[in-house]
Amino acid sequence: MATITSATYGRSQAGLQTVKQNLSSQCSKMQNALKGAEYNTLINTIRKYWAGADAEDWITDLNAQISKASSEIKKVSINAQSILDTDYNSFKKFQKKNVK
Repeated sequence: MATITSATYGRSQAGLQTVKQNLSSQCSKMQNALKGAEYNTLINTIRKYWAGADAEDWITDLNAQISKASSEIKKVSINAQSILDTDYNSFKKFQKKNVK
């Protein structure tokens, strides 16, 4: 009879949580970068050298695009975490079938 000493394919709930936390952290960093120091420098430079309503309109458009990008990053994070959960649950179900 053969003895299995290690597995090359499996799932770990703790490992999954770590991946999900890292994913969430990276997505948060991307969202924060959209409104970080570079953003503030850009806005300050525009206001310093670009006068008129068109400058404010451009900033408004930029902010709308940043908001949209931030929402998309959040969707990616949520969808990726959902995919990871689905994969883990499918594997767990598959493993339970093998135990019988």
